Amino acid sequence: MSEVFDNPFALQASEYKRDLDVFNHYIRQVTSYLCIMTGTDEATAIAFIKQHLGRDKEGTPLGLFPFTDPMVKFLERGDNGDRVLKETTLSRYIGESIRNDEIIAPTFTTYLPPSQKQSLLALFIDANVKRRSVAKKEMFRARMDGNKILEILKDNEQTNMKLSNNSCSGAHVSASTPLFNKTAHSTLTSNCRITAGYGSANNEKFLNGNRHYWSPEVVKNSIISIVSNSDYDYIDATMRQFGIREPSVDEVMQCIEYSTNLYWRNPTHMALIRELVVRLTPIQRAAFAYTGDLYHLMRFNQELVHGFIGSLSNAVMPVEGVTEDLMRACVWPRRTDVDFDAHRAIIKGGFEDHIALATQLLPEGMKGLKVSDTVNAEIELALACTIRNIANTVTNYGQLIKAFFVTKNVPSSLAKFPESIRRAALMGDTDSTIFTVQDWVIWYNNGRYGYDARSSGVAATMIFLSAQTVTHLLARMSANLGIEEKRLFQVAMKNEYKFDVFVPTQVAKHYYASIGCQEGNMYSEQKEEIKGVHLKSSNAPRAVMAKAKAMMIEIMDIIMQEKKLSITKYLNEIATLEHDIYDSIMVRQSYEYFRMGQIKTAASYTLPPEKSNYAHYLFWNATFGTKYGEMPEPPWSSVKISVNMDSPTKVKAWLSKMEDRDLAEKIAAWMVQFGKKAITTFHVPEQVIQSIGIPKEILSQVYVRKIQIDTVNVFYILLESLGVYVHTDKSLQLVSDYYEGNKKEQLAA
Repeated sequence: MSEVFDNPFALQASEYKRDLDVFNHYIRQVTSYLCIMTGTDEATAIAFIKQHLGRDKEGTPLGLFPFTDPMVKFLERGDNGDRVLKETTLSRYIGESIRNDEIIAPTFTTYLPPSQKQSLLALFIDANVKRRSVAKKEMFRARMDGNKILEILKDNEQTNMKLSNNSCSGAHVSASTPLFNKTAHSTLTSNCRITAGYGSANNEKFLNGNRHYWSPEVVKNSIISIVSNSDYDYIDATMRQFGIREPSVDEVMQCIEYSTNLYWRNPTHMALIRELVVRLTPIQRAAFAYTGDLYHLMRFNQELVHGFIGSLSNAVMPVEGVTEDLMRACVWPRRTDVDFDAHRAIIKGGFEDHIALATQLLPEGMKGLKVSDTVNAEIELALACTIRNIANTVTNYGQLIKAFFVTKNVPSSLAKFPESIRRAALMGDTDSTIFTVQDWVIWYNNGRYGYDARSSGVAATMIFLSAQTVTHLLARMSANLGIEEKRLFQVAMKNEYKFDVFVPTQVAKHYYASIGCQEGNMYSEQKEEIKGVHLKSSNAPRAVMAKAKAMMIEIMDIIMQEKKLSITKYLNEIATLEHDIYDSIMVRQSYEYFRMGQIKTAASYTLPPEKSNYAHYLFWNATFGTKYGEMPEPPWSSVKISVNMDSPTKVKAWLSKMEDRDLAEKIAAWMVQFGKKAITTFHVPEQVIQSIGIPKEILSQVYVRKIQIDTVNVFYILLESLGVYVHTDKSLQLVSDYYEGNKKEQLAA
């Protein structure tokens, strides 16, 4: 199927051409604007523009807006590797690079094309990419087979291939390596950023109709750009074929204000934009509203888009009397009248992205199975029929796809996209984006989430559509960078994980999620994904982190069961833990909630003994050691006990109330000798606490509240992810200030 399937979401590689003629594009689009707004003819508009942009031979402006070609300085590398400083205009710099067929990075660094000089590193990375792909497939197979040891080995293997490739980037910035190249790292990073930028911008516009209209000029530029780069004959034929209606002026303005309201509100500028929209023809308004924007196509053509998504997300099984639920669960009478070999050929030769989607449309039948596995014949039949239905649906809607989603137009204002306000994106990084299709599932289900096979299928379909549409944008980007034709589709944003539940937190790069599918492979059971040091590898005791993990999993399970969460339940659980921390320290005198430390030999520290952690050893033996036992020369383990004596006044008050005056005087003398004015942490030898408990002089000053805060911090992050904010930086509060939890039961026990 892959050999004959004509993917309407992308052009042939040979059809993508480099187009960096910025000046002429500017002339053409300003001409379009003048013609629309004034009604003048094109020739008159062009003559006017050129007159006011031009300069005479001496550089004197001929009009009101003289064009200035900025000067740029650059280092040109010679044949022997020497670099020479040169200067030219920006247009000449770009023009010469294009004529020489050079690759132009987003940083404007240029490179020789592979046809002139092949990079050895590129060959090395290519080989590793292939090896990693094989290892990942074997990892998935082992996971599906339940072979944990082989899964770990293959996961390590694919990770090593990834790290091996990534290490090249690090070597580029290290002058001590033969791979040192000052421009390479910035080139790699900038390529990742624009790739992720295109992916995020496409998701925002395609899925949520959200355009980066941060200023009035950006809006007008976007309108004129789309109007100037649309194929109206093809759009007109498409609209007539599918019954797509032309949006009214008010509807187009709603489309614009839906994005501009996130950034600015100015009646004067909006009136000028409306005047431009009024002067557009109906088909121009349709091109502007629908190009790259499935959300607004849906808003103004709900029946059409509902049918498209419904057909694409449909699990197909040609058996009479079998309900949709049974189809998806692959439960039906055994067929004896079907050529299963023909259907296996469809699976084997199908388009990879179609197979991945079809697998997700049959979640129960394909759970824990690789597509290549030998499975139940009925499941193979359902999978093959579903793959064929996806291909047929995409073909049937191919003209609509090409008319609005495979055009010369790209999302607007990408250069400033990092500052954009998102509606679809939940989180992102240099080379990735995490986005939601929740709104589409709710729309399709008439207001409910629906954690069922149909909802999951709709979600998988929207993810599929998003990934397909970004392929064309990245191919256009690659062509303009100067990437050779055979590698044009190598830069890609492929969907890796399907999170059935994704919970972001207020801490950057911290989230927890539940994964049901990875790269088209349905897990036999949900797998939690917990990211962020504060959520999974905190310094808090293991038992506390285990409780936090259990709470995250429970929250996600309840959401997937479409039940309501009990905030009071979680508040009581946290309060119980906080009360137990207090009792553990002040009643049981246990150190289970304290953090451990290590006092090393004096030679292990770069600072002098009295200024390093070694000073805690000196302090103990000179003070508490005289009463509770001196410690031998380190190393030895310590228990770090936080106390609330961060000023000389608090230290003085503590010493003045101490019953053991001899000990108080020794502490005071030691602090004077070593210039210490405050105490925030005691390093008490672990073996002392094991034998006698926490010394009473220290116990009276233990900063229990700080220990509670440090220990349960992860739970406050979880509460915030649920919309419950218990404390702020300025006014700290604990849940246990208001909730007793199971304190009474604990005390009784």
